[in-house]
Amino acid sequence: MAVTRREFVVGAGTALAAAGTLTGFPAIAQRGPLKVGVFISEVDAQGVDELVGPYVSQMRVGLGLAASEINAMGGILGRPVELMYRDDGGSPPSQAATTALIVEQGCEAIVSGFLMASPRVITLRMRASHAPVPVVHGMWTDGSYCGPIVKHFAPTARQIVPPIRAYLGDDFHARPFSISNWTPSGRRVSEYLYGALGGAHTGDALVTTPVLGHHPGEYRGVVRWAHEVESNIIWNADPRPYAVNAVNQAVELGVAEGKLFAHLDFSEWQASQLVPGASIITCVPFVASDPSPAVQDFVSRAKTMPGGELVTHVAFTHYNALMALKAAMERSGEASAAGGLAGLDGLTIETATGPLTLDAGGYPTMPMFVATAEGGGQLHVVQKIDQIESGATC
Repeated sequence: MAVTRREFVVGAGTALAAAGTLTGFPAIAQRGPLKVGVFISEVDAQGVDELVGPYVSQMRVGLGLAASEINAMGGILGRPVELMYRDDGGSPPSQAATTALIVEQGCEAIVSGFLMASPRVITLRMRASHAPVPVVHGMWTDGSYCGPIVKHFAPTARQIVPPIRAYLGDDFHARPFSISNWTPSGRRVSEYLYGALGGAHTGDALVTTPVLGHHPGEYRGVVRWAHEVESNIIWNADPRPYAVNAVNQAVELGVAEGKLFAHLDFSEWQASQLVPGASIITCVPFVASDPSPAVQDFVSRAKTMPGGELVTHVAFTHYNALMALKAAMERSGEASAAGGLAGLDGLTIETATGPLTLDAGGYPTMPMFVATAEGGGQLHVVQKIDQIESGATC
């Protein structure tokens, strides 16, 4: 017998309410604020804020703007949104942190942290609490994890690399060198790059999170190596703000000339850190300098938020994630965890750059922008692709 979406929501809500009697999770009949838990990393495990600071501030800009606009419209089906921030300590959150947001504070949706592994880890933690809630992820990802409660609003590596290759044309056949992160998700990106860059690689480096006593973002040894093996294009998949140092340090060492630096993730903050003589190419879901009226309207609204002096794609994707939760709950007719889960599947929302549609794995098909930046300037759009499928491999 076919089950309607409404019947699914009611049934799921009953299950959640029953779980609440065992764990303390609030029944969905509660009509107070809709609490959304947000995992952030104020500093990394060694107390260094250069790892995550530019991401955290932009998460707050995007989520804060979305919450304020939703509440100005009367909330989600009458329930105002309340953001509950919790520091995850610079790594995927612990069981205690996950339980605190869901069981103790009654959050009915979770925004995961900046690490690629966060959605997977949060899902595992959540199983112990017997209270499934939607988990939305606004950072770029390797695209290999498709959990039933996880939805993504930033691109996968497979949405990023092909447009850069296509834009560069014959230049992408230059001798490639790749830099990836050593984490499991980072290694999956590295494995993808092995077959995606065209031709034999001159070298591949897995870089680690800095340990105590070592300044973050040290790439001098890696770029010397790339220069010595005569690489002409260096692909950087290190998913941290200081990845900009790779091109800066190449300029400092005098080995940047004649090389292309292609970054799988790059923002306006990173562009502002480029030294004279440094230049990059990237592919991102949002560029603040895009003259499109819808983009400029978003930038103008975001600039009214604390920390909104700079607006990056991280603010944009997190804004979209919260707006998608609103649309999903309204679609299902329930402002609850169960309503969000029911309404997110296959959801399409309109964004400042164009429509975004979640596929069966919870990944987005959406517009993307090939962009460049040079020493101390901003990102500039050189090509827009109206729709790119996620390429997720579940």
